Amino acid sequence: MNLSKASINLRNSFWFLPVVYGLISLVVVALSTWVDLLYVSQLEGQLPKLFLSTEKVAQSLYGPLVTAILTMTTISFSSIMVVLTTYSSQFSPRVLQDFISDRFTQHVLGIFVAGFVFALVNLLLLTGKDSRIIVSPLLTVILAITCLLFFVLFIHHSAAFVQVNNLIEKIARKSLSLVENKSELHEGEPFEKWDSWEISELKEDEGLPIYSKKMGYIQFIPYKKLIQIATQSESVIRIDADVGRYVNPGTRLATVWSADLSSFSESNVINSIAIGTERINEQDLEFSIQKLVEIALRAISPSINDPHTAINCTNRIGTILSKIGHTYQPKEAFFDDKRNLRVLTEPKPFFQYLYKSFYQIRHYGQDDVAMLNGILDALILTADGQNEAIKRDVQKFHSYVINSIDLNGFPDLDRELLQHTSDELNRICKL
Repeated sequence: MNLSKASINLRNSFWFLPVVYGLISLVVVALSTWVDLLYVSQLEGQLPKLFLSTEKVAQSLYGPLVTAILTMTTISFSSIMVVLTTYSSQFSPRVLQDFISDRFTQHVLGIFVAGFVFALVNLLLLTGKDSRIIVSPLLTVILAITCLLFFVLFIHHSAAFVQVNNLIEKIARKSLSLVENKSELHEGEPFEKWDSWEISELKEDEGLPIYSKKMGYIQFIPYKKLIQIATQSESVIRIDADVGRYVNPGTRLATVWSADLSSFSESNVINSIAIGTERINEQDLEFSIQKLVEIALRAISPSINDPHTAINCTNRIGTILSKIGHTYQPKEAFFDDKRNLRVLTEPKPFFQYLYKSFYQIRHYGQDDVAMLNGILDALILTADGQNEAIKRDVQKFHSYVINSIDLNGFPDLDRELLQHTSDELNRICKL
């Protein structure tokens, strides 16, 4: 497993940071005990007795703190389970990983683990001698106060995180950040600008296919790593399966053209592409938008019937699509430092992002005038200030939405509202 795949797994795990905090706590225990045994006893007559405590006092301090920190950890885990249950039942199972991978949640649990380990190990290390110590009890008190502070912050954080508007805002901001950092949109160049003879050469030669060896979703494609691999082997790699696609053993992942295929290692490419059991946000912009779509679908379901939350989702989707449209200059070709072609990819067209953002909401909300008007408002957000190509895609989807509903079947006022919003969208998309 390469560094990119390992870092993704660690970043999305719930145990990694608590384990790190626990190990750091053990190191601090060792250092504080060493200082108490070697130095504090020598300074016993020079330090005020107010700052010194016996091991009997320390023992009476450590015991209750172990129980208190363990209780706070238990309550925190209970709060996490409540949040996860709420997410799964009311929002979408796909948003569970947003809370699990939330850095603040992991740091809070890590601090609780560190406090528990620190107090427990110090309790075990007490020798029962009537010697004076200062560092370990002082650090224990500081750590206990820190745990209490983070416990209060975590309760506030959980209460804020479970609110649907805050969740929608968080997902939208992550999606906008992903648009700004997506390799296929900002790195490389359009392939049409490259030498035409290389295009013909690649078309004539079928190349060496590279197939997946396991099933799952493609989570991450390290383009910079693939450029290094292609440069070292003097080859060109074409990515045949995009991020977010489900693959089986035997699904073609890439195709390689090389002057000497015998020196090329397929395992380098296979091991570089991360494949897992679920889709993640790392490069998968469609998946980030899908979370908002699922929250909107749950909101307009008869069991919940919360159209305002669904409209909030469509507004956020419109903002994300607007950001994609303003930055959408897909790059198909990636080069090395000497301007040699190394990696080819096929970016998703803008219309695919647009269609997959709204087609399900349109289907399940076609009888709700508020949802239809919300979709049209989101299309206005998407099209405003865009270039002609983006406006054509928006107008194409606009026609798809209008033609799929029977305007005459709505009451007069509802029909007037939809017609007014539709006319405004036509005005913005006018070419």
